[in-house]
This record gives sequence, C-alpha cells and structure tokens, in this order.
Amino acid sequence: MTPCTRCVTPIEEGDLRCAVCALPVPVAVVPPDKARSQILRCTECGAAIGFDANKQAPACAFCRAVMKVEQPVDPIEVAMLRVPLAVDRDSATRSLRVWLEHRGYFAPKTLKDEAVFESLEPLCWAAWIVNAQADVSWTADSEVGSKLSDWAPHAGLVQIDFGNIVVPASRGLRIDECAALVPYYDLGKVVPIGDSDESITTESFDAQRSAARAQISRAIHAIARTRVKPAVPGRHVRNIHVSCLLKGQTTDRVALPAWVLAYRYRGSPYRAIVHGQRADLVFGTTPTDWRKVTLLVLAALAVILAITIVVLALR
Repeated sequence: MTPCTRCVTPIEEGDLRCAVCALPVPVAVVPPDKARSQILRCTECGAAIGFDANKQAPACAFCRAVMKVEQPVDPIEVAMLRVPLAVDRDSATRSLRVWLEHRGYFAPKTLKDEAVFESLEPLCWAAWIVNAQADVSWTADSEVGSKLSDWAPHAGLVQIDFGNIVVPASRGLRIDECAALVPYYDLGKVVPIGDSDESITTESFDAQRSAARAQISRAIHAIARTRVKPAVPGRHVRNIHVSCLLKGQTTDRVALPAWVLAYRYRGSPYRAIVHGQRADLVFGTTPTDWRKVTLLVLAALAVILAITIVVLALR
C-alpha cells in the first residue's frame, strides 16, 4: 500500500480516492488477466464463485442449481487472509441432524427422517476487516437539564478507535446470515491464503471497491452510534446522531468459513448453515406444517368464542 500524498493514509489496491481526505488517486493500468475476471453465480441460492474457463461447472456446488456467468465492470477482489475451518464434515452433519430434530412445534414431525441432504459443502465467504480511527461528533437528547421539558439537547466530540469491524461482501450468504456468524469468529487466528486451501471453495467479493466505501462507512456510523452513548449525560437517551471524521482507515480482505447445507423436504429446497468454527451454531430455513398452524388458529378462535359467550351470558 502506498500512502496518500496529502494526508499519508494508506491507499489500498482498487481505491479511486483516499478514504480519509478524498484526494483522487492516479488510475493504474489494470492487468489483462484481472480485467477478464468473471463470477459464476448460482441462479437459485445466489452463491458466487470465481469462474475459471478451463474448469467450467454448470451446477452450483451448494444447491446443484444452474449457474450463470457474470462479467462485472470493476476488477474482482480476492481474499488475502482466511480464518481456518475448525469444524469437520462429520461434526457439521451431526449438528445439522440435531438441528433438524429440534425445529419446534410448527415443523413437520417427519422432517428429520425425510429431509434429503443434497449437498454439504464448506464455503469461505468474503468480507472486509476494517480498522479505523475517527473523531466522532454527536448530538442526542437526555433528561439532564430538561427543566420544563422532558428532554434536553446535548452535543459532544469523542475520539474512537474502530477495530476488527467485519463488513460482509458476500452474495452467497444474506446479510442477516453473515451477521449471525460474525460474532463467533476468532479473528486472531487469521492466516494467509495459500495453495493448500483449494479444497475449500473461496467466494469472490460480490461488492466491488467502487461500492465498498459506502458499506464500510455505514458500518462505522452504526457502531459509532452505540459507542457514543456512554458520553451522553443522563440515564435516558434518544435521537442519537453521529458524524465521523476519519483520521485513518485500513481494510483486509478475508475469507470466513461456514458449512452450507442444501436439502430438500418433499421436493422443496431449503438451506442451513453451520458456523465454521463452532459446530453448535446452526441456523437456516425449515418447512412449516400448515395443518398444525390451522389447528392452533382454530383452537384460539374457539377459546375466544367461548369467552365471548360466557361474557354475554353474564350480562
């Protein structure tokens, strides 16, 4: 990384402007091999995998659906670091069986026995790890100094260090799925990606550098709103607004592990995800037994009707 000529902030590969002072960066010539990068995209589950013309694969590695080739305008970023996969296939399979067996009252009783595993594949999904420093200006209301009103305005300035903010860049996993996985990764165990990692599918970055800064900025502002709350006087606080002036920012491209299960129940496709470092963390979609839902609704209506009759009879 070369520093910005104005504020000395590191300029990362793919940046068109400095992340701190917005000074334009001279555009370098894109190597031909990088310019021809392509993404192989699943049409059913949305998984994104790097496409190699010499190893064409018409089916998704996770749900076996048809895949299409995308040709993005921007060069495709690739992860340079990864968190090692700590859960083996047998452990992931056992966890999924237990998860299917305890899906609650509204899940079909036969789900565990009739669910057909179509594929269980390890996936390293793409994310940025962001570290930044910023001066954060804030405004908020609290009960302190309110006098005749219930609320009084307050404002202030604090310096905040943002460390190891994980910003998803995946399309194979949804934002809510990434958010459920992120808190349980041990980012202290990241290692460089090497040739020995070919057995695990590493997802290409879905969000390009041209859109990455906006995602990172939203993540920093969301965390800042939480971090400034202790600086607001009083116990009751509302209407927190923040503005962040970055003093430095670096990002690392990282691949985070998970097991992705594609399964079918009576012909319909569903998906479940096992955390790549914790086999006990499993979540996903399951079918609903609508007969149970109907019976519960009818029972609730019957109870309401009975209460209504009793109330009318007592009048």
